[in-house]
Amino acid sequence: MANMKNQSHCLLLLLVLITIFSSLKTTKAEVITLTADTFSDKVKEKDTAWFVQFCVPWCKHCKNLGSLWEDLGKIMEGEDEIEIGQVDCGVSKSVCSKVDIHSYPTFKVFYDGEEVAKYQGPRNVESLKTFVLEEAEKAAMKAELENEKDL
Repeated sequence: MANMKNQSHCLLLLLVLITIFSSLKTTKAEVITLTADTFSDKVKEKDTAWFVQFCVPWCKHCKNLGSLWEDLGKIMEGEDEIEIGQVDCGVSKSVCSKVDIHSYPTFKVFYDGEEVAKYQGPRNVESLKTFVLEEAEKAAMKAELENEKDL
């Protein structure tokens, strides 16, 4: 009888652990940290738009965003060919210098390695999402037209 009780407790504990780990996986934000080693290769990915936040840990405006960027990453998780990235300009100064970052936070869209847009609108998830979807579509259409010209 005691053995069955122990098995029941083990089974219950296993179910609780599975539930906890599966919920951790589904709530993970899809924000990819880009560094000097990864930035160029990632933003050059063919047919992929990268919406990148450039920030520094000490910036009060960056801190005031709270979980905004992670929330955007979660919402955009199901979107094909759009990635949400973040660069810490305190660590990756060369990247931020290369893409002309002078204030924080700065939000830019890259497509096929080229900067295609800079975001300057309201700082809420819905506005950011609408912006990146529109800019990604414009960039994809432009790239498609250029490819057709080359044929």
